[in-house]
Amino acid sequence: MPGMLIDNSLNSQNIYETFLYSLTTPAFIWSIAGKKIKYFNQQAEKFFDYLWPSGKPKDFDQLIQNWKDLLFSDHHTMWFEFFQQDGTTKPVQVRNSYMDQDRDLIATVVVNPTWAVDKSDHQPLTLITKILGSVSTVFCSRTDFLEGFENLLDEIEIESGISEIGFIPCECFERFDLYEMIQRINSQKSFSAYIDQIEKEYEKIDSGKLLFVNDLIPEAPDTWMIYKIKDETQEIGSFLMVIRSGENKTLQPIQTILEILNFHFKELIEKMEMTKSLYQNVFENSLNSIIVDNISEGVIIVNNDFLIVYINQISSKMFGFSPKDVVGHKIDDLIVTHEGVRNMVNLYFSSEESQEDDGTVSIRYFHRRSGETFPCHIEIKKFDFDDKNSYTIFILTDVTETEENRMKSEQLAQRAFLGDFASLLAHEIRNPVNNMNVWIQNIKGLCTENDEIYKAANRIEDDCSRVSHLVTNILAYSKPLKLNLEEVDMASFLMDLLERWKINFVRSNIKYYFSPPDNFPKIMGDPRALEQVFNNLIGNAIDAFDNKGGVISLKISLHQPETGGWRALISVSDNGPGIPDDMIDHIFEPFVTSKKKGNGWGLAISKRIITSHKGSIQVKSYPGGTVFEILLPIMNGA
Repeated sequence: MPGMLIDNSLNSQNIYETFLYSLTTPAFIWSIAGKKIKYFNQQAEKFFDYLWPSGKPKDFDQLIQNWKDLLFSDHHTMWFEFFQQDGTTKPVQVRNSYMDQDRDLIATVVVNPTWAVDKSDHQPLTLITKILGSVSTVFCSRTDFLEGFENLLDEIEIESGISEIGFIPCECFERFDLYEMIQRINSQKSFSAYIDQIEKEYEKIDSGKLLFVNDLIPEAPDTWMIYKIKDETQEIGSFLMVIRSGENKTLQPIQTILEILNFHFKELIEKMEMTKSLYQNVFENSLNSIIVDNISEGVIIVNNDFLIVYINQISSKMFGFSPKDVVGHKIDDLIVTHEGVRNMVNLYFSSEESQEDDGTVSIRYFHRRSGETFPCHIEIKKFDFDDKNSYTIFILTDVTETEENRMKSEQLAQRAFLGDFASLLAHEIRNPVNNMNVWIQNIKGLCTENDEIYKAANRIEDDCSRVSHLVTNILAYSKPLKLNLEEVDMASFLMDLLERWKINFVRSNIKYYFSPPDNFPKIMGDPRALEQVFNNLIGNAIDAFDNKGGVISLKISLHQPETGGWRALISVSDNGPGIPDDMIDHIFEPFVTSKKKGNGWGLAISKRIITSHKGSIQVKSYPGGTVFEILLPIMNGA
């Protein structure tokens, strides 16, 4: 291709040429600074020959009229106005892409498949028919609009020959979450800078008319036109178009297309309003049903004739009848009273009016389907639906369940009181026990080891030690736990702990296994408190073997619960006899133990220590083994 404008002398294996020759439409790569075309494909060569049959211009500005209007974005679509040899311009839609970091090389690809066809030969009817087919599919629903509107605008630009078309939405599109999508499309258009000014002058625009924008904004180009859409109740939006110079002959089919879009936009708004209203009603009905069916009270609704029209799930469970068994039946068949439900209702409201309530109306005993009697608290409400229909609502609360909750609360309060009392009692016991130990040591000093008195003193001393240990545990459990937290390497911590137990393991014929992972994360913990927990678990396992030998295994790993965040999982397992089924659910409670000489405080205190570390401990047991699993939060484990 002759002339200074084209510079295609680089190696044909260049990656840019590979990219160009993979395309089926005209494409070329050019330099902004050098104003030269560096690479082009065969389709581009034909395209340039079509524009300049007898040779190309040497000046890049003589080839493309508006190349300086490039948008400063990585990829964008626009219309290049190519000069032809006869002095006229040829508008062609192209896709521009920056090819390197310096943004000096631009790849331009022709996206209009009919680039070699003269637009003036198009018949308006053919144009309208093509656009109408796409419009009918894009405006079927909100989803179709969301997926196809941008492509529809591109098709209108290509088929009609206008440079750009966009839609400026009104606030009604915010209700359907479409406003931002449409504005995103507009941000890629050349007229985006004028949208705010156009919106300020919006009220001056007549709907249904194609107007020049410079009639509203003098500084705007006079080739921009606007078409406003409005229905009977609200503003919908406006189409904004860039019409090329000398192409006013295309305005008639454009006007027709806009009128078609006007009609479809109104229909789309109506469809979306109806759909949203329908979904809202369905949602509200479902929500109301969920609320009524899941509240803690039973709800029964009767009509004027005291026939049941609604009963929720709580009432069904309360009486033992399903809704289909009772709806349409008299309320007296379900709620049986000696005076009848009508009289009960009258008595309830007369009691309210006189502000007297002796409990004879609000608390009643009813019968379940099984014949069991249960106490029930009743509230009664009335509402008038219209002049002829009124309804009575019975709100029922099973007092049996309330009584159980009250008793549980009393038990918890009683336990708290006993805890305080036990702490006080422990203090009072400790001094006499210490005195007894002193006198026992004096007695033993007056005897020899073979004397019966010496042996009896030893037994008393052992009992005093047990009482003293029990008092220490009670005081530890009743006092607030204070932790001295520091970074703890659990792998090294457990290795050192097992090392101190080695002699006991050998004496009791016990094997142990522990193989910690490398670089295990640290935790924040109190080493002395944690040592008490693991010493207790290991000591319990040794006691369970009863001098018959066994195996103790420790494992440490990372675990992520469903609540999120990583935890250190430490398991201590043994192959002992296990924990009895009737005891395992209470194993962490004080005074619960399977040991012959235990007092049941070790695991209760251990659980308290682990909980204070924001962790958890649980036990799994079966004949032939027990596993304690401890979860502790690791540092930076979220």
